[in-house]
Amino acid sequence: MMAAIGMLACSDTVAPRPTRAKVTIVPVADSVFEGDVVRLTAVVLDESGVEVAGATVAWTTSDTTLAKDAGEGSFALLRPGTVRITARSAAVTGTYDLVIGRLVVKKVDLSPGVLSLGRGDRMQISVRVSGQGDRAITGRPVTFTSDDPQVAVIGTSGSDIAGPGFLIAAGPGSTTIRATVDAVTGTAHVGVVIADTTFVLTHYNGAPVPVLVAADTVLFNGVPEFVEVYAEPGTLVLSGLMQLRYTLDVRFSQYHVTRTGDTVQRELRFQSREFDRGIVTVGANGDLSMLSEFIGPHLEHTAALEPDGFLVHFRIPGDDSFLDLRYRRQAP
Repeated sequence: MMAAIGMLACSDTVAPRPTRAKVTIVPVADSVFEGDVVRLTAVVLDESGVEVAGATVAWTTSDTTLAKDAGEGSFALLRPGTVRITARSAAVTGTYDLVIGRLVVKKVDLSPGVLSLGRGDRMQISVRVSGQGDRAITGRPVTFTSDDPQVAVIGTSGSDIAGPGFLIAAGPGSTTIRATVDAVTGTAHVGVVIADTTFVLTHYNGAPVPVLVAADTVLFNGVPEFVEVYAEPGTLVLSGLMQLRYTLDVRFSQYHVTRTGDTVQRELRFQSREFDRGIVTVGANGDLSMLSEFIGPHLEHTAALEPDGFLVHFRIPGDDSFLDLRYRRQAP
């Protein structure tokens, strides 16, 4: 009996355990962060534990606000958090919890870092914000400041001066422009010189100034009175080193006119001016094309070069009429 039992024990074998088909997602080797695009790999095993080469895998993500499927196992990581990635092959799935880190600002760079400008120059300052591994960070609020707004002013969020990062060279000197993101600050150095050429208005529509341009009877405090309007000297200033710009004005004075016998008296009532500024393009012959940035879009004046100045063909806003304004170079 014992011999029989021994024989049975010797002949008993262990049956192989059945295996299941399996999908395994290979973990990423390094930390990943918002803004990264990662590509994951899935290993598919059949019921025998043998890898299935070329198996078709479909990928999904548990939260598309954290990671967006970019195709073929790639995912664009949108914000910090933990997202579950699922790989499916036939009826078999595997999952992987991917941790997305938040980028921490390490460095803020301004470009250009050094600027040499003429008064009146304007330009956009660009900012690159870097995080771990020199990754670019986007979408964070940037605060711009100027150490000396008398030299250069720069727009920032909520500013009514200009858009964020838009710099205007205001006056001679030097200053530092700062851009701060999450308490990390980058700087740029700005030097501004006066590079102006000033011309003085001498003729208005062909007549030397001051010149009478209008006369009429008007009501002043309910009382009719006779007034005269005179065009008086103004200036044309060309400035800037990077981009030639213009500022132009014509001044007007209104006088109350009274006559007593042969005596004429003029009492100043008020003064006003026609003003514009913008960008200048210089033609091959020295003539100017002057595109307004102040009055309105697509308003353009022209200026013909003369021996000692320019004859400006000034377009009046709102209609197709013009003023001919002769400006002469101002003696230094």
